[in-house]
Amino acid sequence: MSYWGEMRGNWRVLLAASLGSGTSLPLFAYTNSAFAPHLIREFGWSRAQFALIGIATLSTLLVLPVVGRLTDRIGVRRVALLGTLLVPLCFVAYAMQNGDFAWYATVFTLVLAVASLTSPLVYTRLVAERFERATGLALTVINCFPAALAIVLVPLLNAWIERFGWRSAYLALGVLTLAGGLSALALIPRGQERLRPGAAAPIEEPAVDNPATATARQDYRAILSSGVFWIVVLGMFLCLLQTPLHSSQMNLMLVDNGISAQAAANIVPLYAFGTIVGRIACGLALDRYPTPPVTALSMILPAIGFALLGSTLDSLTVIGAAMFLVGLSIGAESDLISFLVARYFKVRIYATTLSLLYCTSFLASALGAIGISWSLARSGSFSPYLFFVAGAVGLGSLLFLLLPWQRDRPRIG
Repeated sequence: MSYWGEMRGNWRVLLAASLGSGTSLPLFAYTNSAFAPHLIREFGWSRAQFALIGIATLSTLLVLPVVGRLTDRIGVRRVALLGTLLVPLCFVAYAMQNGDFAWYATVFTLVLAVASLTSPLVYTRLVAERFERATGLALTVINCFPAALAIVLVPLLNAWIERFGWRSAYLALGVLTLAGGLSALALIPRGQERLRPGAAAPIEEPAVDNPATATARQDYRAILSSGVFWIVVLGMFLCLLQTPLHSSQMNLMLVDNGISAQAAANIVPLYAFGTIVGRIACGLALDRYPTPPVTALSMILPAIGFALLGSTLDSLTVIGAAMFLVGLSIGAESDLISFLVARYFKVRIYATTLSLLYCTSFLASALGAIGISWSLARSGSFSPYLFFVAGAVGLGSLLFLLLPWQRDRPRIG
């Protein structure tokens, strides 16, 4: 099947994965920051205290491998259905909070766990099953959806909170996730969850590639004994220490530069636009050029942005440009994690491998939250951590140049 033929022939898969994952965890990375200033102001939480919420990501280290393994074993539809029904209940719990930070932290943790069932970890397996030539572009389409939605949604959400309150905003967000999830499930082609591009019948694979005959121990041994896996793990860990800065802490970080909460909310669409540009550019490049240089170039850009945000250059133009640079890489990052697994590992262990990389991502996020809290407690500013993370991102990006450059290299597993 041709490059564009893969895209046309699998439009339902693309739309299903876009709606399913695009109204789940990737979208919450944008919406969490819209709620943060309002919750802190109403309940009197300190910024250092709120920064510690990122530690909740450690809970996913136990959940993600289970979700990944289940997806490889029982398929996308069954796993995503459970998440679609449970996520809206978490937003009802958000709306019921009364200022107890432990309540907020508990619900935040539940959202991370439950929404993992409808995250890209689950839905991008549809791409790994059906795409070969246009994998990068397909992942771009899927990962652009939450950013495109955030461009419109975040300013409206902030305005809604200002006028009607954050409780009703949480409930509205829960309805949106339910509608998106149910629509996605309806679009997944029935009875074809294990078809490759152009296939008319279920894949007949050799026994060694059959998930029913390979044990978990064999699969994990194949993954963990691979040098490629550890290069990706270390590179991603260093690059993703900045995760809390563009999720739960984004608006607070921008306000720390001397701008209002509304001005910060208005910059978010520029950041979201950057993620779209980054995803499109990265996805197209990955399908055409060697993976290592594309990965390194895509991931190194936020180092400049974070250095600017940590500096004394606090004009709206500089802040906007910095967030655009951060967005370029964050957009590429979403494509890259899934693409690297699809490129270097076999489909039958796709979600299993991806779940381990997601664990790395969440571990980096949790440690990043501790670093931000320390920075705020010691200096009252995000700047020390911003400069530190700029260096970490630069180093991590260069590690990706060590990945294999051959496109026809046999996949691991």
